[in-house]
Amino acid sequence: MSNTNKILSTRCKVLVLSLFIFTLGFSATRPVAVMSKIIGDVKVDPVTEPGWRAAAWGGKLFDGDKLKTGEASFSSIMFLDRSLVKIRENSKFTIKSKRTVKRELDTEIYMKVGELNLKAAKGSQFKIQTPTSVASVKGTELNLLVEEDGTTILTVIEGTVAFMNEMGEVLATEMTISRSSVNEAPSEPKEIPKNELPTWVGKVKENWRLNLSPDKPGEKEVGKPFNLQINVEDAKDGKMALDYNNEVNLSSSGADFVFSVDGGQSWTSDAVIKLIKGRGVIKGKGVAFGKSTLTVSGGSSSPGELSISTKRSKAIMTKTERALEKVDPELAEIVAGKQILSSRVSIGTGSVESILDAINSGKLEVTSKEVIENPDGTIRVILKVNPAGSTNSGQEEGEQEDEF
Repeated sequence: MSNTNKILSTRCKVLVLSLFIFTLGFSATRPVAVMSKIIGDVKVDPVTEPGWRAAAWGGKLFDGDKLKTGEASFSSIMFLDRSLVKIRENSKFTIKSKRTVKRELDTEIYMKVGELNLKAAKGSQFKIQTPTSVASVKGTELNLLVEEDGTTILTVIEGTVAFMNEMGEVLATEMTISRSSVNEAPSEPKEIPKNELPTWVGKVKENWRLNLSPDKPGEKEVGKPFNLQINVEDAKDGKMALDYNNEVNLSSSGADFVFSVDGGQSWTSDAVIKLIKGRGVIKGKGVAFGKSTLTVSGGSSSPGELSISTKRSKAIMTKTERALEKVDPELAEIVAGKQILSSRVSIGTGSVESILDAINSGKLEVTSKEVIENPDGTIRVILKVNPAGSTNSGQEEGEQEDEF
């Protein structure tokens, strides 16, 4: 009797698959802030997945994340304790923040260059470290400018700030300004009239909105190029910005995704394209299955985002992946491209190979599944199968196991 006939004569079989999954230990990390506004070219380098990428509105920030803004760009960050940081163009800094109690934070910002405005919530502690000073803040509003040579200019708008370096320390009070530089202690705070306070925060506005869309909706196959359309609208009236002839940046996060500006001859993970009369077209393709968030950004513009799902072509799916897709498409994505370590049939007769063939041909159907996450990072998938259209009599035979 053939293996397939033996399978069909069995009332119920159990197929056990152990799959190797590579995992990282960041799942327990909790965010400390969120991106509350983005204009222009704003990038983040996440500690959980290093590498600069376009920041997204509503994106979560974690202890150790880095952020930078480009020309004609702006961003604001809302921390868990409701402290608000607004960042001017051409700024670079790192966030170090830890929770002290439920809604309070102990935060340090390492600012290399640029300018920010901080409104620190009462009860939380902020330290802003620059190449030449440290500003210690509690329940205060301030403006801090760091020049290319490290010179730091502190303007206290409300509250009190301890401003220090290895050469000395001053206490800057409301409506005063102090300066620190290399090998010099912070200057004695001087009063500043209201009309000389930094005004850049109120002047930052978006002029355009960028939009990104695929040539056709729906899932895309891995490795198959398609066109992405970019258009710009005026932020004031929503009309097409026909006078927009600027360069924009494209990047992605999530599953691997690449762009081509030369019609598909070469591919890169980030791309720059010049729009003509507010329009442009670029090719893109997913190089791994899953979801990607694509972002288009440019100076003085609100970024455009697009979520793309890429799937594996039926032609390149393995026998195991095709069988698991019949059970659960998400399960098939988990095992896609993984190496099988071992396999066995625990109840019933026949090989794993013949059972997978029978599932794919429709002779067997899966009646239940169980997914077990093992401490070593592997995942065991247990499938119970019956001949299609049959009912389980309670009699179970045979055993087989696979490891990937």
